[in-house]
Amino acid sequence: MKNAIAKDLEDLCLLPSLSGHEQLVSNYLKEQFELLGLQVTVDVLGNTYTCIEGKDHNKKVLVTGHMDSPGLMVKTITEEGFIRFERVGGIPEKTLPALRVAVQAKDRYVPGVIGVKSHHLTSAEEKYKVDKYQELYIDIGCYSRKEVLDLGVRIGNAITYYPTFVRLQNDIVSGTFFDNRIACTCLIELAKLFCKNKPDCDVYLAGTVQEEYTIRGAITAARAVQPDAIICLDAEVAADTPDLKGTGEVKLGEGPAMSLYNFHGRGTLNGTMPHPSLVRLYEESAEESGINLQRVAGIGGLTELAYMQLEGNGIAGIDIGAPFRYSHSCIETSDLNDIEQTIRLTEHVIRKIDKNCDLISR
Repeated sequence: MKNAIAKDLEDLCLLPSLSGHEQLVSNYLKEQFELLGLQVTVDVLGNTYTCIEGKDHNKKVLVTGHMDSPGLMVKTITEEGFIRFERVGGIPEKTLPALRVAVQAKDRYVPGVIGVKSHHLTSAEEKYKVDKYQELYIDIGCYSRKEVLDLGVRIGNAITYYPTFVRLQNDIVSGTFFDNRIACTCLIELAKLFCKNKPDCDVYLAGTVQEEYTIRGAITAARAVQPDAIICLDAEVAADTPDLKGTGEVKLGEGPAMSLYNFHGRGTLNGTMPHPSLVRLYEESAEESGINLQRVAGIGGLTELAYMQLEGNGIAGIDIGAPFRYSHSCIETSDLNDIEQTIRLTEHVIRKIDKNCDLISR
């Protein structure tokens, strides 16, 4: 499975997919699901679904992974051919100067770079200052506004990190958009496992849109499927680097992480406490399968589950993720073994959801 994970993750990480512009990832998921003989639905917003019918049709489980990534958007184009931009989602400003980017043109993405003042001409006062993104610009090698427009670059076009994927040591990989191509990779592998050996419950796998922007896609997905339970797959921030020592206990190479509490706290008073029945299922499955399950609780982020769980009469839900480092940067980093264990543990949990499974909060 590890080789398949690496291939799909690399393929997915090389596809630009800004929030609201998820078509390339949607097409990839659709192709992979259809290769397994599955029917695929792409709804009006772009959510990409498939369903593996269970043996008993007793319950419906929705597994989600968002297809989008944060990035930038063309805001203005100067007469000299430079591009000013707006942020879409949580892009850290301090990573932007001298960054390579991909800018959506008429029928392709063109490479560009975010300009940075030449070192030799930077004053001492400026050397330790983080430039506001409004002061920055993108250079795609054009000499005029007309030349930019002739390429098909327009106000509102998507801009992402320039897609990359590299293998480091010890099954550790690094690149762009791991948040949340990790989950998209998990959806593909779960589809293979459940096609080969049917579960008792109906399993819906959904690549969702606009999580990094407004979480609109996931809300629609939950409303359409009306599941009994939701497993929200995402990447979980690791705290095992020197700069984060003491801020948490999640580490690369130590298995999937289960969120016991998340709360955004910035701009939205929303978050998730997982459903007790699903916490028990994950803990039992981890013990039965011999997979180490890490635990995390923290403030500063949330997932699409925060909104999905409120649909209908309320839905049992849980956040599970493979650990990753350097979130929302162009060098997100993860361990292939953690991703594989996230898949295997989630498969184990779903196989335990049968007609006798109690999803009531007790």
